[in-house]
Amino acid sequence: MQRKFYFAKTENLRLKAEILLPKLPMTILLVEKDETHARLITQVLAEYYPLAIIEYLKTNQAVKMWLTTAGLPDLALCEVELPDGLIFEVFQEFSSTFPVIFMSSYDKYWSQSMVFSAIDYLRKPIEKDEINRVLDKYESLKTHFLKQYSLKNGSDNTKNIFQKDRVIAKKGTNYYVIFTNQIAFIYTESRIVFLIDRTGERYTVERSLSELEIELPNREFFRVNRKFIVHINAILSFKPSFKGKIALELLHLAKAEVSISQENATQFKKWIEE
Repeated sequence: MQRKFYFAKTENLRLKAEILLPKLPMTILLVEKDETHARLITQVLAEYYPLAIIEYLKTNQAVKMWLTTAGLPDLALCEVELPDGLIFEVFQEFSSTFPVIFMSSYDKYWSQSMVFSAIDYLRKPIEKDEINRVLDKYESLKTHFLKQYSLKNGSDNTKNIFQKDRVIAKKGTNYYVIFTNQIAFIYTESRIVFLIDRTGERYTVERSLSELEIELPNREFFRVNRKFIVHINAILSFKPSFKGKIALELLHLAKAEVSISQENATQFKKWIEE
């Protein structure tokens, strides 16, 4: 079942639309003096968070100005040694209440970084796999704390936040309410998040996969990899694959295999037998 909204018809409908529209996208602060390195990190971030706003700065002064005017980011990746001093000068002035991934060519700043909300410390040069690893870590921590908050604050309002039965999706200029039992799978491609329903219709979703992973019912949906979240009813078959992976055959993707990593294979088998 789906419901269609034309937002421009009445004032009541516009108000309803404002409630249904998704929240602002994630903001990531990238502080890096080397442009080549910054391009690599930006590319990985864009693949991992297709809807994120990435703010790229090179100096302490620019970071201070941005924090003063724009507020706090959801996540920051910061080079320690900048042209106008160490990044720690910024965090001594501004409360570091947001998670930070520090980067440096040296080990000597590691202990200092731990004081300022650091979730990891990367030695340069940094490879793409290292960036993905630390983003996986950030997402795991975020999911853990959000779920713990949900369990400890089991009010009706909290349950509504974390276990939604519908998703707002877009097709053309119109927005639709898609109930979760009508979703086949959700995936990201070329920095866009797509939703495929059980009839094969395709929509776009103005949310990240990480946000959707938390909000969708976990007995029905599984995050099989960085690009796909699938509904259990959309799994036609699965089989062992290369190096301990699992290959899925999905509804409307019968000729394409979606892989589950070796690390997630055990969790997937447990989930699908529940």
